[in-house]
Amino acid sequence: MGDTTTNPDAPATSAARPGRGLRELLPALAAAAFAVVAFALASQVPEGARLTQFSPRWWPELLAVLVLVLSVCLAVGALLRPTTTVEEDVPEEATREGTWRLTAMLASIVGYGVLWYFIDFRVSTTLLFIALTWLGGGRGWKALLLFPIVVTAILYLLFGVLLRVPL
Repeated sequence: MGDTTTNPDAPATSAARPGRGLRELLPALAAAAFAVVAFALASQVPEGARLTQFSPRWWPELLAVLVLVLSVCLAVGALLRPTTTVEEDVPEEATREGTWRLTAMLASIVGYGVLWYFIDFRVSTTLLFIALTWLGGGRGWKALLLFPIVVTAILYLLFGVLLRVPL
């Protein structure tokens, strides 16, 4: 008889199965649903005076269509990809610290929305990125100061200066 021992260094794989599980298609379905809702909401934006070729709803509708196309590509990729499970690809069990970090990040984003109402975009956005970087594990002055300031400056220049969005 042959050797029936397994190599502990070999990746764990599962046999190919004929049907795909909902778990593999769930991200694509969620993105498609988001795209449909975003497109429906964008189509409710009033046209206004047509000063240019593009109406105010053009950009949101384009983004919604792009998300829909990408979600279809994601679904096709999930359906065509062979079903092998590598041990490194399996997510670890949820921990108390991970749950705390996720909750703190969501609370930071909600707090950002409230803070932005009272103080300037540049200050509140910098504080948000400092909080998210710290919660994500960033340490040191480059991660906690330089990165948030540069990202906030880029966002302000793009939206506030170039696109003239009131921030």
